[in-house]
Amino acid sequence: LPSPRPSPLARLRWWISIFIVAIAFTILAVRQQRFISRYAVNVMFFDQWSFYSVLFKGGGWWASFDYQHAPHRQGVGFLLTRVIANATHWNSRADAFGVGFVLIAAAAFAIPLAWLCGAREPLTWLAIPLLYFNLRQYESLIGTPNISHGAMPILLFTLYCLALFVPRTSVRLALVSVLTFGMMFTGFGIFIGLVTPMVLAIEFLQALISRKTTHSLLVLAALIANGLSWLAFAHGYDFALATGGVPFPWIRPVEYFYFVGAMFANSYGVFGTAPPIIAFGLFVAACLVSLCLYHAWRMIRFGVEHQPRSAVIFSLAAYSLIYVANTAIGRINLDWRQQALGSRYVTLLIAASLAIFLQLSTLKPRPLAAILGILYALCIAPNSFYLNKTDWGFVHWFHDGKVNWKNAYLTTHDEETANRISGFRVYPTPGAITDELNYLEEHHLNLFYRPQPK
Repeated sequence: LPSPRPSPLARLRWWISIFIVAIAFTILAVRQQRFISRYAVNVMFFDQWSFYSVLFKGGGWWASFDYQHAPHRQGVGFLLTRVIANATHWNSRADAFGVGFVLIAAAAFAIPLAWLCGAREPLTWLAIPLLYFNLRQYESLIGTPNISHGAMPILLFTLYCLALFVPRTSVRLALVSVLTFGMMFTGFGIFIGLVTPMVLAIEFLQALISRKTTHSLLVLAALIANGLSWLAFAHGYDFALATGGVPFPWIRPVEYFYFVGAMFANSYGVFGTAPPIIAFGLFVAACLVSLCLYHAWRMIRFGVEHQPRSAVIFSLAAYSLIYVANTAIGRINLDWRQQALGSRYVTLLIAASLAIFLQLSTLKPRPLAAILGILYALCIAPNSFYLNKTDWGFVHWFHDGKVNWKNAYLTTHDEETANRISGFRVYPTPGAITDELNYLEEHHLNLFYRPQPK
């Protein structure tokens, strides 16, 4: 409660605020699921044919966990995908719902995280469902649904942040090590493997300076565990597949900054690549850099174990900056004006928005924090509720194209004919998925599954 002995009026206001947040959380979660139900189609699309190759080839559970899909591995997310696939005859709509439910779980854990960080005004928590259930991430939901890409890393990251508040050092470091390993192997959670050692290095030096032998040994063990996680990740890793032959540095290095600015702005629903929009995105990036520097200073001055809030905000901000920098470097050879506006990036940039929200809603004095947190929620609300004309065009392109291709293929059983009739492709290279389509038909999976009448 907001105070040890709140007045009856304060208690009433508290519970009314909790009720409002619960209603908003439920409405936004249901809206997300209804969106998936309306636009998700039971046919694999583009990258799904690739990362499902483990199942096509009959690979085991470790092969599912370890599978490299371009720069990242599939990890924990694909283990869940495998369970869902086995239970639903490889239904692609079930994968989309899986992404949605993982985001719901992540948002549910983010509320106690906000409380632990010091966001004690419940109305500020409205920002959490608005961030986690943002329709701007439609590509992750109905385009190429991949639980491993963004949703599962965000869930694991939220749990990682909660683990930083565990008071017992040995348990905290063990949880951080396990979650770092899980994130590194799961989609673009890989970059937490660069953030965790920064936090642990500060704590290790502090323990050495304070001559806390047991503490320093525990942190050293966690650092070694992080190193072993990288060795395990690197085993069998195809670096050529990860880089895609993109030259570095790019011939026009300033375009890296344009990419980063447009990417951050797009996550807030500020769509486009005009100079003011890029300037706004770069302002967000500058805020995140400031948060990294400020909270790194706090951890160094007061100790990591005594500043879990700073460790959380630093980790969220640092991860986001590394992620957008990596994306800019890896995709700059394509048309950055299109690539930077990818809907699939929005899910992972929840971490950046959450860092800013936690900073604003935990300032002192508390009334100021409450006002800023509520204002932040109000500012991001339109982005969560509204999709622009271009976005809706992509949503209908995904849905209508998949439906038309599926119907055409079930009628003709010829991929190239289905491509021509529908004017749509479910895989970029014609004829490359013939064996996979035959496998699905032979085993009555995905678009070929028909429930038997009782």
